Amino acid sequence: MTSFGAVRRALVALFLSAAWGSCTTVTNETDIIDIATNRTFDYVIAGAGLSGLTVGNKLSGAGFSVLIIEAGPDGSWNPAISYAEDRVWGDTFCNWKYPAYAENGTQLKWKVDSGACIGGSTSINGMVWYRPAKAELDKLESLGNPGWNWNNLLPYFEASERVIPPSPDQVAQGAGTVPGAHGSDGVVNTSYPTPLSIPKAVNLYKQAVSLTFPGLAVGEDLSDRDSVSSATTLYTVWYDPATGKHRRSSAADGYLWDPNQQRAGLFVLTTHKIDKVLFRNDTTATGVSFLPTNSSSSSFETLEVYARKGVILSAGSLASAPILERSGIGRSDVLKAAGIEQLIDLPGVGANLNDQPGTGTSALVAEGYQSDTGIINKRGFFAPEISLISVNELWPGVPVVELLADSGGETLFTAFWPLLTLSRGHIHIDTSDPLVHPLITPRLLEDSFDAAVAISIARASRSVFSSPPFKGIVANAYYDPAIGPNGTDAEYLAWYKSSMFGASHWIGSTSMMPRHLGGVVDHRLRVYGTKQLRVVDAGILPLQLTSHTMSTLYAVSARAADLILDN
Repeated sequence: MTSFGAVRRALVALFLSAAWGSCTTVTNETDIIDIATNRTFDYVIAGAGLSGLTVGNKLSGAGFSVLIIEAGPDGSWNPAISYAEDRVWGDTFCNWKYPAYAENGTQLKWKVDSGACIGGSTSINGMVWYRPAKAELDKLESLGNPGWNWNNLLPYFEASERVIPPSPDQVAQGAGTVPGAHGSDGVVNTSYPTPLSIPKAVNLYKQAVSLTFPGLAVGEDLSDRDSVSSATTLYTVWYDPATGKHRRSSAADGYLWDPNQQRAGLFVLTTHKIDKVLFRNDTTATGVSFLPTNSSSSSFETLEVYARKGVILSAGSLASAPILERSGIGRSDVLKAAGIEQLIDLPGVGANLNDQPGTGTSALVAEGYQSDTGIINKRGFFAPEISLISVNELWPGVPVVELLADSGGETLFTAFWPLLTLSRGHIHIDTSDPLVHPLITPRLLEDSFDAAVAISIARASRSVFSSPPFKGIVANAYYDPAIGPNGTDAEYLAWYKSSMFGASHWIGSTSMMPRHLGGVVDHRLRVYGTKQLRVVDAGILPLQLTSHTMSTLYAVSARAADLILDN
């Protein structure tokens, strides 16, 4: 077990090395110099994922001292983190692989993917990049969050991204970037693969979805949300000609490792986990207690570090709420069961948890095409074509389903999930031990609307493979699952529930809403009932998005940093 004094020595190493240099300090060292327990930084941030690094970068860039404490390691040495092609889907490296549970406490057969190293989930995700629609961001403001709207967030979308325009060959194969839909000077690189993945299959998919979903607008850029709802996928990567591979552009690459983003006042301590927030008697946050991630649950000691201006929880939708509960903030019965004295009654903590329930269907490719790399994906890029499908009778122009087209092995396959899901789960602690995973209860497909959408897209996906463009290429459109053309709704729903997984777009566990509606933070991201304590991560989003969360979260986090600086 790492000693109490050794962890103290890590902090002094951080402080001294940064005080005498001009570069960001990142370390997990625990054996350097002893330090008093009252070291104070301007800000202490929990989590070196997308939000923590974005906020930490901006605050330290403004001249404040910032300590970010990250539970996972620095994984940049691993090619599976650095290169898109080297990431094996389902890899456990840099992945918490949290267990998930049914309402009755039974463990589900699938695990929850969540980034467990510097960069957070941007170090392991599918790298898909496109923006949400204006209407859904404006909904944030209509829920009682002044200033959270499309017009105020748009400059932050633009500032985060550096799009690399497609080459003429890529354009000829259907890729494109629409002026005004991307940023050009940010730190997150976005581009199309070189060369494009499975261009023949993508072309066929575009024809097939147009026939299967009349009115679907196939275009060149999915971030052009006013006119396009199906397009070739843009990723957070850039092509490295020296290796012939694509380098992942994570939050760590953009806001931490970039030589132009070095900060003398920014310190990142890895492989240490936040236990709880420390408060004065007036519920003003003054710091945090934490411990090495590899400590023993049966016997651990914690270290305290202090924050002069504030504590910011950016540990993600699946970790910030548990920190609040261990700090005495949450629902009384949850805290009592975990043996924690309640400090602030805030029932919304851990409630409103939401993700999109995903699964997929596949079609067997005719033997003569199974070795065609224009048809079968052998490169590791996920979902090279994406369609956003609307139900005009419900929400005209607002998609309710995402359908991702891909291939592999001997099959073509589509992954899909309802987008605007109404089912709500919850995440809570059941012990005061910070080293024990929280209980995640997703409750996917519990709402009848979500179930109806899931059945509809599962059935429609079979029509994609049986449409004319795939004639002669697909040998069996109903290959998996083995539900034929006359399958019933009950059969599809049963199959969906047995095969589904979370799409890893977790939101809502610390929602930004009025307190009486179940909110946890106000429109300035301050935790209700406290002072100098904020949450900045995907957990503050009260509603699901019709895009992957990454692009929005960069914008949300950057705006949050400006709100903190304005304060």
